[in-house]
Amino acid sequence: MPHARASTITTWRAPWRSSRQWRPRPGRLPAAQEAARAAGRAGARFAWESAATGVDVTPHAVRDGGGDEIAIYTGQREEHIVADVAWAVGCYLDWTGDQAFRDGPGKRLLVETARYWTSRVERDADGSGHIRGVIGPDEYHELVDDNAYTNVMARWNLRRAHTETNDADIDHTERASWLELADGLVDGYEPETGVYEQFAGFFDLEPLMIADLAPRRPINAEVLLSRERVQRAQVVKQADVLMLHHLVPGEVAAGSLEANLAFYEPRTAHASSLSLGVHAASFARAGRLPEALAALALAARVDLDDVSGSTADGVHIAAMGSVWQALAYGFAGARPRVELLELDPRLPGGWDLLELRLRFQAARLRVRVTANAIELTSDQPARVSIAGAEPVTVGPDGYSCELL
Repeated sequence: MPHARASTITTWRAPWRSSRQWRPRPGRLPAAQEAARAAGRAGARFAWESAATGVDVTPHAVRDGGGDEIAIYTGQREEHIVADVAWAVGCYLDWTGDQAFRDGPGKRLLVETARYWTSRVERDADGSGHIRGVIGPDEYHELVDDNAYTNVMARWNLRRAHTETNDADIDHTERASWLELADGLVDGYEPETGVYEQFAGFFDLEPLMIADLAPRRPINAEVLLSRERVQRAQVVKQADVLMLHHLVPGEVAAGSLEANLAFYEPRTAHASSLSLGVHAASFARAGRLPEALAALALAARVDLDDVSGSTADGVHIAAMGSVWQALAYGFAGARPRVELLELDPRLPGGWDLLELRLRFQAARLRVRVTANAIELTSDQPARVSIAGAEPVTVGPDGYSCELL
């Protein structure tokens, strides 16, 4: 991240380049299809830790300090990676509008990942769908049923595959089955509280607040409490349910961010470097700006200050990406919507300026947010909606308005 004064934050350009410079690579699809077949499934199952060929190289076991073997299930059961790959495809398409990729490799990736979920979801007699025996992003709890993140991302995957295809591409019956399956997937949402249960049975675990035991986080809860106790407690390694509000806000109940943030953040150890950036974005969208700034500062300096004590093993590239996402998605409220870019800024007190350079569709935009105004310029016409207002067309002459 570039050096920034306390009162001015300037981000670098968004990584949504032209299709000649960057795009999700479909070259590992054959290996993913073979992995699905080997598991008795349809479609494509992407690797958790991938070799260049796409073959999964995740180890199956490791020995602890006492020489005992500990099974590693992530490669076998952290299956949300399938929907994560699909999300990356959708994200790329939304930002770039790359029609050639949409009609070719992008469509194939979305279809094959949707087909995987049709063979992975288990249906009960009442029509409800379940994904059992998985590991969510939390990773402290293994082989759980109906992890909310996994199920909701699979639901999004099925629906997006339907949107990106038509009956000329895929048999109508198969496409219709994707929507039916998506509608039946359970997600653990409790309307009374507005909270998503992280997985079936999570609310029955020991209601332990890691924030009370460890006021200074990040912390490895398994070292503090023991691996066995953490597995019996409501302790979360990293953002899990909150990732849904960050990645697919349209797939979660409207207005549910605040309730889930209040419930899960005190239970989160932030033991992954990815957690802080997601929480910074979530706090910003919820209007809890002092907490958003605190999380952003930790995420931005995760390697500079060796926050997790692991920088010697390599810098945290994904954490750097989460810092950009916190600034762009969280504080600037930037979201692509088909042919429209939405901006809904949240500028913390003490910041004079937040500036972003974005590539949306074919346009290159500069976004400048101050305490009470937003200024936009674009090298070519781009449709933009600010804070939910009617869309405007921004071009080289620019556009500015006051923020309420």
